[in-house]
Amino acid sequence: MLQMFRVAGIPVRVDFSWLFVFALISWSLASGFVPHVLPELTPVATWLHAVAAAALLFVSVFLHELSHSLVALRQGVGVLEIRLHVFGGTSELETEPPTPRAEFVIAVVGPLTSFVLAGLCYGLGRTVAGLPWAVALTGFLAAVNLVVGLFNLVPGFPLDGGRLLRAALWGWSGQLGWATRWASRMGSLFAFTLVALGLARALGGELVGGLWFVLIGVFLHQAARSSAELGRLRERLERVRVSDVMTPLATTLDALAAHQLDDAVTPGASAWEAYTKLSRRGVAHLAVLERGRLVGVVSRRDLQRVVAPEPKPAVGHRAA
Repeated sequence: MLQMFRVAGIPVRVDFSWLFVFALISWSLASGFVPHVLPELTPVATWLHAVAAAALLFVSVFLHELSHSLVALRQGVGVLEIRLHVFGGTSELETEPPTPRAEFVIAVVGPLTSFVLAGLCYGLGRTVAGLPWAVALTGFLAAVNLVVGLFNLVPGFPLDGGRLLRAALWGWSGQLGWATRWASRMGSLFAFTLVALGLARALGGELVGGLWFVLIGVFLHQAARSSAELGRLRERLERVRVSDVMTPLATTLDALAAHQLDDAVTPGASAWEAYTKLSRRGVAHLAVLERGRLVGVVSRRDLQRVVAPEPKPAVGHRAA
């Protein structure tokens, strides 16, 4: 993972897998799209145009994710990072949005940004009609941003459309966990549809395009399933207070690193808050402070005991 720069305090990182897809898109454009629309270009100029188009494509993806992050900050939700990877980009939020309305505005701004970029590129292309290379580039970017916006509106979690669906279900039911499960199921359904379409395309002769559909489908299914599991975990941990699971100070002081005092929770905080801090900081223990006084420590093992399934007692020929 390579950190490129920061925007509004948010680190922007590039996964090494991004280099592969950047090279693949550049090669695809140089071998197909650019020679088709600009046949008069030399091979060197063809590659330069292809690389420029691929770079601007990822600039568009970055702006899509940046819009999510900036709106999240305005809604009081911290942003850990913006990450560009093989399947596009993601904005990693510190916590879930606090309300259905916050979820809605954070989600909807991404597709809206893509549609605005598509409109701007289309309009710019109309004003530079005398420059074939500019028309080709702006036309490509307009089409790509339109597709990105529409794709993200599919109502399956964790796509933006799935988050809009979750916001609606959350607002209607008042239950974030239930809304997350149903939005994630829709995400898995869409993922399986992509896999099926990809296999059909591959068997029909479009091997590369078909396999790409399959990979995206598998990625979305894994993300949807992980989101559903995280939602179930949150439901269980939010009902538990840190004071119910922490280990008293007398037996844990020696095990607690001094710098962990900066990552403390209170006894009345939810176990979910402790879990998110443990995960975000990558530490094994958190200090528990009450009115500035160290009273105990909570660890990953403490939380695991909360979420571990209870053993089923044996009753004759079957479990109860």
